[in-house]
Amino acid sequence: MGPTSNILHVLLWGGALQTNVTMEDDGGTRKIKEDDESFQKQDELPVIVRCNLTHLEWLSNELCQFSFTNDMQDINKDLWCDWESVIRPYNMLTLCLEYLTSKLGCFFPNNAVQEALLQVHIQYFHHCHDQEEGFSDAPHYVAVTLTIVPVCLIPILVFLIVCKSKVRE
Repeated sequence: MGPTSNILHVLLWGGALQTNVTMEDDGGTRKIKEDDESFQKQDELPVIVRCNLTHLEWLSNELCQFSFTNDMQDINKDLWCDWESVIRPYNMLTLCLEYLTSKLGCFFPNNAVQEALLQVHIQYFHHCHDQEEGFSDAPHYVAVTLTIVPVCLIPILVFLIVCKSKVRE
């Protein structure tokens, strides 16, 4: 079965797609199957491919956070809690962090990215409160009244229906 028919089989009949990736590993060949999750372990990767968190932290600070800081300086401080005003710079920050992590062979998200986003939130959004306040609970007497009235009406309505049906007979 060729690659095209294999993909067609997966799409039409829900078969399992076995993806083989061949890597040279110390002169031998290593095949990775779809259900093999060992590729996620950073310690088993060659040194060239391993994630350098220190380098990622430095680059995220120098590139992504610096750009975000410049964008935020262009926005009035009173609008920092307005999502419509900060969504573009924040989106650019997350895209930049995601791009850096992929280029450095790191997983996204990771501790360095989380720390970078946490620093941004502490610096710019610590004073913002959830602007969408939920409904508060009704006072106790209102909740009890709205519960008891229908409960009391049900037996009365049942009694009236029974009496009305006896009159017809």
